[in-house]
Amino acid sequence: MINKTNGPSRPSRKDFYFNAIKGRPSAEVFHGIFCVYSLLEKRMDEFFRPHNLTPVKFNALMLIKFMGQGEGISQNDLGYHMIVTPSNITRLVDRMTKDGYISRVPAAHDRRVNLIHITPAGEEIIRTVFFGFSEMIQQSVYLLERQEVEQLSGLLMKWFFKLEAVMEGSAATASKDSK
Repeated sequence: MINKTNGPSRPSRKDFYFNAIKGRPSAEVFHGIFCVYSLLEKRMDEFFRPHNLTPVKFNALMLIKFMGQGEGISQNDLGYHMIVTPSNITRLVDRMTKDGYISRVPAAHDRRVNLIHITPAGEEIIRTVFFGFSEMIQQSVYLLERQEVEQLSGLLMKWFFKLEAVMEGSAATASKDSK
């Protein structure tokens, strides 16, 4: 196929990748999830940018607010629920503290433990963006029919729990092997 302005045309990257994996269900699933995530991440980045937020910061704020329930959440628990390494959670907490969204307080029961609390500025940013973010998610998800959304949700959760069990089993096995 010849493109008059640029000479011979080539398939788009998207077409190339989808054709390369066609007929390989595991690759199709993995690539499909990656593509959907990439588009959703771009949409979230665009949504949060005017508010000096990122999807990661928003997720952390929501976890601190709802899991901490006014008592705070340990930095370790926050990292566990966000599925990130201790060094990554430390950098995130440092940035969010600098932004004024959270505060770090040593736990009364163990001064080695930092409890993360949401600040009034963090509460305000959640109030500012929450409903718009929720609407954007609804619009993105309900491009599918409700029955498809329910089916997809069930399959993803089933896969998550099975994969998590395998990963925890691998960690337990690795821990035994290192002793």
